[in-house]
Amino acid sequence: MSKDIADEQGLSGQSSRSSSPQEQSRRKRQFQIHFFIEWKYIKSDELKNILEDVKSQYDIKSIQLNRNNQIPGLEGTAFSIIDYDDSKLNSQLEAINKILQLIEQKKNPNFEIMMLIPEGTVSYLIGTSGKQIKNIQQETKTDVVVNNAINKFSLRSVKIAGQANCIFNAIKLITNKLHQRGITEDDYIKRAEPLDPGKVVTKVQLVFLNIIVDYILKNKDLEKKYQLKMKAKNSNEIPIKNKLKKDEEILQLVGTLKNVQEAIRSIVRRISSQFKKLDFDIRVVMPANFASKLIGAKGCQIKELANKAKGAQIKVMSDKDDSDIGQYCLVQVIGSVEHKLEATVLILEQIECFKNGGPILESGKYINENFAQQYKNSVSIQDVKSKRQKSSSSSSIRRARSRSESNKRYKKQRKSRSTSSNQQKIKQNPFQTKIVVPIYLIEEIQKKLNRLGKEEGVHIQAGSREFRDELVLKLRGEMKNCLTVIQYILSEQCKLQRR
Repeated sequence: MSKDIADEQGLSGQSSRSSSPQEQSRRKRQFQIHFFIEWKYIKSDELKNILEDVKSQYDIKSIQLNRNNQIPGLEGTAFSIIDYDDSKLNSQLEAINKILQLIEQKKNPNFEIMMLIPEGTVSYLIGTSGKQIKNIQQETKTDVVVNNAINKFSLRSVKIAGQANCIFNAIKLITNKLHQRGITEDDYIKRAEPLDPGKVVTKVQLVFLNIIVDYILKNKDLEKKYQLKMKAKNSNEIPIKNKLKKDEEILQLVGTLKNVQEAIRSIVRRISSQFKKLDFDIRVVMPANFASKLIGAKGCQIKELANKAKGAQIKVMSDKDDSDIGQYCLVQVIGSVEHKLEATVLILEQIECFKNGGPILESGKYINENFAQQYKNSVSIQDVKSKRQKSSSSSSIRRARSRSESNKRYKKQRKSRSTSSNQQKIKQNPFQTKIVVPIYLIEEIQKKLNRLGKEEGVHIQAGSREFRDELVLKLRGEMKNCLTVIQYILSEQCKLQRR
């Protein structure tokens, strides 16, 4: 990178040296440029080799994998390019460019990477009404999305997708803007705050039949009561991917989120009262690049919204193409009047959350709390399925056993004899050992384990916790029987891991 270009971008050593020593010390951490990339784009070992290769070519303090920035529940690798010297920023950018080129050689021309930035810089990067981030996307021809805040993760992830040279231009532009603004320690300390529905001004657009929109606009008292502005818009004014019917129109409401939500409650109740024979749904106009976010991993986000709305049906009418910047899609809500209202209020809150980068609700929690929670939800669904399979298989076993009552009695007699004889042996010559077992495994096999212990004459006792998610089991009995129990535990653990 030439000196003229560096000066134009505000990245030269001269522009940085003009800062006071105190300001430089507060801004020192900005030169720790952090990233996260998923394993589906490159494996950890491959990335490690690339970083070592690039480190040998550039005079930078550190280019390395960074486990401290591992995003919870997301399979991938974090890495950092670190140097506290102002004059090395251009070298850091050149190193990033080289890393991206090498990743592109190993994968398809298009991939995505997450740039990790301090929480305090999020609103600045997004800009007023998202203008700044839209300009970055248009200028660099990339898809740039500020992801929701992640629970117990201090940095905010910014997804950048496109070709390697375009991704680099976006990273360079973001770094340039953050450099011009300056980054302080306070930016790293700041955490995401809940959205205040009473302060955030929003523009909401809903699709209804023409006769319904005309009826609503005639009720001027709604604007005064809820301090908002209402007007009708046709589909030609808004680039919606789903074509509207000839007798449909868009109702636009502008005001604080709280007032808009209250107004929609009143509007929908009036419609249901005035047009009793008319079966209508609520369709919310939403930016198309929010579609996959609203749906969530394996649909967990939209299911959670439907559950909170007590059974409303929510459907995103989109092909989930996040790259459609400037395009809009529809979110359809079906159900009883109250269920539709509850679902619509939650959807509007969530859309506003996406516009502002993530945090919502008075409680400070997040509707899609974090990647890890989505991962746990998907795992819990799998666990339910496996338990159902186990219950069905165990019932078939019970049916098979009931066919032969004589065998059943014989087995009981044999078990009782072996148990009594084993108990006598334990008293004469007991063998004791311990095994550390994951708690989730104990929950899965507890009944079978107790039954096996009785059959083998092994006394099994739960001891103290080794770690938060592990338990110490104490075994006492004959050595070979204790080994049988241990072998069963290890076998079941392997089965669960394979699943």
